[in-house]
Amino acid sequence: MKPDNAVPLFQLENVGLSKGETRILSGISLDVNKGDCLVLAGENGSGKTSLLRLFNRLDDPTEGEIRFCGVKLSEMKVKELRDRVGIVMQGPVLFDGTVLEVLNRIRTVLKQDWDAADVLEVSGLPTETLNRKTADLSGGEVQLISIGIVALRNLEVLLLDEPAAALSVTAIERLEKLLCKLQSEGRTLIQVTHQIDRMVKLANRAIFMKQGRISVSGSMADVIAAFGRF
Repeated sequence: MKPDNAVPLFQLENVGLSKGETRILSGISLDVNKGDCLVLAGENGSGKTSLLRLFNRLDDPTEGEIRFCGVKLSEMKVKELRDRVGIVMQGPVLFDGTVLEVLNRIRTVLKQDWDAADVLEVSGLPTETLNRKTADLSGGEVQLISIGIVALRNLEVLLLDEPAAALSVTAIERLEKLLCKLQSEGRTLIQVTHQIDRMVKLANRAIFMKQGRISVSGSMADVIAAFGRF
């Protein structure tokens, strides 16, 4: 439980998002506290991913206000925010080359001090994967590597869009171990998922979205009780 005088990590106040004549999000008010594991659930087209993108400023709201540690996102430099808040979208793509070559390139661009082997260790993949071509990796392997890269950046917040999509049962188990580790380190996780059953033991909060609005907000049990297991 956060202290009464603590500022939430994120504060969303009556946030809306429109693109052209299309209304995507309406009246979103939400606090996210440090260490939360928040699940964004709902049917396709309900606005889950659109909401997730706002936390990293991949999009900016057209209405309302978002604050991060008490500071308006609109007043923060994008790089400053993204050095603290990372995102892995669904279906990430890696550069062409061997996994080793690609990870070394990413490390240089991001100015990180981890080794390529560290990414595989965190991701739960065998070290032999370093010698494989990225074009030969499964979608699940690319997903795990992408999340591993973000995990090693020591970011405060990780935003994950359908992190278990395209993963085998074994890969999902690896992902769960990684997310549990990140939680134990005090990271804040916000994730979009359809696999609500698998998140019950990880998430402490959930919201169910419908037609661009928050329909239910509370514990995972609250959301499951109200809407079943989707």
